[in-house]
Amino acid sequence: MKSRILKKRQIAAGAAAVALCTAVFLNWYYTKQGTNLPDAPEVTSEVNLGDAQYVNGTNVTNESDYFTSAEINRSKAHDTAKEYLEAIVSDESVDAEEREEAKKKLLEISNEIKTEADIQNLITAKLNCKCLVTLNESSLEVILPKGVLTDDKLITIKDIVTSNSNVSSDNITVIELK
Repeated sequence: MKSRILKKRQIAAGAAAVALCTAVFLNWYYTKQGTNLPDAPEVTSEVNLGDAQYVNGTNVTNESDYFTSAEINRSKAHDTAKEYLEAIVSDESVDAEEREEAKKKLLEISNEIKTEADIQNLITAKLNCKCLVTLNESSLEVILPKGVLTDDKLITIKDIVTSNSNVSSDNITVIELK
């Protein structure tokens, strides 16, 4: 009977030792320099603990912040203009000529928004980078991330813009973030 109890204790002690050794090994393996857990963000020396992170673990950069805030600002400007024109269209005290002019402007803004979105999506798809497109009556601006712009990409951008809008290539401005 004593040998059975001794054997059980030896098996339990052996299992505990194996579990401890496994834990020590895994801790060493995943904390050594340059090794990350699967799907974990890469740890670099430039990590700021207060930086926001996307779900996939990538840090939010200033460039990303710029594009996000610029798109929000552009959307707010479009919404404000649309609300103003819609108020004129729905106001019965405004004369018919002004309401018709507001309807035309509203249609123009809607077309501009669609054109901006179409061109922005095409440039993003062709160049495989984020961009921002702003259309102003007869001119168009394209803003790209730093280090993306080349002569070939500039030609591609101008080709996309001229084939999807009424803007001539002379009125296209391509800007690269600094």
